[in-house]
Amino acid sequence: MIVYEYPFSERIRTYLRVERLLDRLLELQDKDGTTDHHFALQTMFELMDITSRADVRGDLLKDLDKQKATLGAYQDNPNIDQGMLKSLLGQINTCHQQLSAMPGKPGQALNDSEWLVALRGRMGIPAGTCEFDLPGYHDWLHMATHKRQSQLHEWSASFMPLQKAMQLILQLLRDNSTPKTVTAPAGSYQQTLSQGRSFHLMRIELPLSSHLIPEISGNRLLIAVRFMKADEQRRLHPVKEDVNFVISLCS
Repeated sequence: MIVYEYPFSERIRTYLRVERLLDRLLELQDKDGTTDHHFALQTMFELMDITSRADVRGDLLKDLDKQKATLGAYQDNPNIDQGMLKSLLGQINTCHQQLSAMPGKPGQALNDSEWLVALRGRMGIPAGTCEFDLPGYHDWLHMATHKRQSQLHEWSASFMPLQKAMQLILQLLRDNSTPKTVTAPAGSYQQTLSQGRSFHLMRIELPLSSHLIPEISGNRLLIAVRFMKADEQRRLHPVKEDVNFVISLCS
């Protein structure tokens, strides 16, 4: 299955972007190639950019507090697995403590390195990190792999409290939904949302073999999905047949 996610707020939109960057960073920093490590550094700088424009840390702390209050109300409820609930509350407390202990914005410690600051500036220029521009960076890329990996892990450590909290909040959000199969007549689907419940994220699941591409729009009152297919030049065209797909509304 292929999953498409659509956020209903700028806060969740930022969460999804940060999650994508964190997943990429964790994957690239453990690889061996110099190109992988170049893009691991670039990903760190992108994380610094996006977290400097939004108070991601503050929003996550508020969401952790909300989840703790919501889940805490289920303590001593005989219909709830208390062992699982206790474990989840423990994860929330741990993430909250680690986030609260972070000094400043995520990745701020990287600004203490003049070398990284200079490298960040050059990465904004096409091919700006060639050896004749940054010979020191060229030397770094030719260090032993384990040394580069060790430094990447050291630099990325300041993002890890953010990663753990982000992973937990988005997991709780995605799990708080009931997937259902619906039909889009002639490739078009609309649904009015209940005003008595706030939804933060929509997920659409399609068979990987369908090659259908959903164009999604929505707000707190209405969602609309139009299914498209790409031709050989990747131009999108609306489909005319009925489409069955799985939709999840996460609150």
